[in-house]
Amino acid sequence: MDAHSLVYPEFWQSEESHVLSQHRIMPVPDLPCPSLVFATSGSTGQARHVVLSKKSLLLSAMVVNEHLQADATSVWGLCLPWWHVGGMGVIARAYQAGAIFSLGPPRWQVEDCVRWLRDEAVTHLSLVPTQVHDLVAAEYRAPSSLRAVVVGGGRLERDLGRKARDLGWPVLASYGMTEAGSQIATQDLSALQHPYTSEPIPILPCWNVRTMEVGIFEISGPVLFHGEMIGDPDAWHYESRRGEWYQTQDCGDVIDGQLRLRHRADTLVKVLGELVDPTAIESQLAQAGLPVGRFAVIAVADARQEHRLVLVHEALAPSLLESALASYHDDSPGYARIANQQSITVFPRSDLGKILRRELAERIGPSLSV
Repeated sequence: MDAHSLVYPEFWQSEESHVLSQHRIMPVPDLPCPSLVFATSGSTGQARHVVLSKKSLLLSAMVVNEHLQADATSVWGLCLPWWHVGGMGVIARAYQAGAIFSLGPPRWQVEDCVRWLRDEAVTHLSLVPTQVHDLVAAEYRAPSSLRAVVVGGGRLERDLGRKARDLGWPVLASYGMTEAGSQIATQDLSALQHPYTSEPIPILPCWNVRTMEVGIFEISGPVLFHGEMIGDPDAWHYESRRGEWYQTQDCGDVIDGQLRLRHRADTLVKVLGELVDPTAIESQLAQAGLPVGRFAVIAVADARQEHRLVLVHEALAPSLLESALASYHDDSPGYARIANQQSITVFPRSDLGKILRRELAERIGPSLSV
């Protein structure tokens, strides 16, 4: 399947529905409206298949285009998998705005990506934090054509974001999910006039966001997925979404129409009776110098402590690990200390490069649990 074929009216105006999987698009009958079916990234839980109408995806595209001032003179570049909602969001924006659509190199290579961006004069782009890290590590300056780089699929930490800005990359923090057809909140272009921060993030006008017990976000709006495909793909059946609001697994605050993210509800673990967020520890270790996307903090069951915190990394240099851990431990309470380290050749990852935490924990847990 060529992603270029998904930018034409024949696809978006068709009454057919399709399921998207790696490099494939297949028809799905008997849905209530023309829709696309996406697999969730499932980094901490089991993968699901959510159904979004084409109409809602185009509404999201229109809102994002207006927010980022993308129009028919713009060039939307795609270097994410098109079968993921983040990649399809880029395609929908190019179609909705009548903008030029440019497809990046088939594999993520920093040098090839920068060359493509320059040659195609890309103005708008979506990236994940690991890609931003690679660009900064290679010290590539951004092409002058770029006006906005939306960073999703994870938090872009402040120091990395500021280094990217110093190299001319107009990075903007965003918050979204598959169930929302891409973005729920995104920094606007005015944020580029100030030093980069990962929050707050303005909520887009097509969304309502509220906080429930323990600060969990609930979302509602016309872009929200309308159902799920349940069961084995060979015998799927459709179930419509129940209720106006959808409860996420993300926690934080909503203040004056802006989000401040704290953590995911499903990542908290108890260590010596204290609640600990491994992803927050990862943020601190990244600030201490560990490269984004090449390490993870995993909680492993422990008979005495309830859990132990293990730093798993892709063969990072011992001197780098020692320095970062010393910096982290200087300011961390005893219960939040890293108990073990383990090197691994390659992390299990999603199509977007997210570390699959559950699979990683299952892989290393048996050798470390007591």
